[in-house]
Amino acid sequence: MFRITIAAAVVLSLGACTTVKHAPISQDSLSKLEGKSIVSSRYGQPDFTAFTAGKAAFAMLGAAAMVTEGNTIVKENGIEDPAIAISAGLQSKLASLKNTTAVNASGVAAKDDVATVVAASPGGDYVLDVKTLTWMFNYYPTDWAHYRVSYTARLRLIDAATKTVVAESACAGVQGDDKNPPTKDQLLENGAGMLKGYLAKAGEACTEVLAREVLKL
Repeated sequence: MFRITIAAAVVLSLGACTTVKHAPISQDSLSKLEGKSIVSSRYGQPDFTAFTAGKAAFAMLGAAAMVTEGNTIVKENGIEDPAIAISAGLQSKLASLKNTTAVNASGVAAKDDVATVVAASPGGDYVLDVKTLTWMFNYYPTDWAHYRVSYTARLRLIDAATKTVVAESACAGVQGDDKNPPTKDQLLENGAGMLKGYLAKAGEACTEVLAREVLKL
């Protein structure tokens, strides 16, 4: 189980700070979506953090090592950024309920300011901009041998013509298996099957809460 909440918050990650508003779509903007084309934005692979007690003792050097290890885990096990599944899930709901047409972005956004995202995502009336802000596993402060998986993503729906954000929020969550948390080895065995499962559940939960509470679908 993954406990997901809408987060109108300042989201902290290693070396970055992002402020996310909670601004659900208005009824007027929602009605204008009917029959429109919507492009899903694309970003490069986000850094995954493997937050272990041993590396945490080495401050910034440890932080860099956590990201290096995390990115290696993602690459070696073919772990997909959950933002891709969230975007696809939201596109499906929009198509079903608002008769929209999904368009794949032809470019990759190098930065996440609105102008750059719109320029990298041509061909639609709106841009569905889903970005992973943090994804990681970290040890329990009172139990260094066991781990929990955390995930945070931001959603923006952008009017491409006016470069106006018509809806914005973030979903944030952590695995809910606190009574029986996995070890690091358990997370990563069998091609990181358990880690993939937790991240898939995070994506599914984010899709549902963002659709319901932000896009009003």
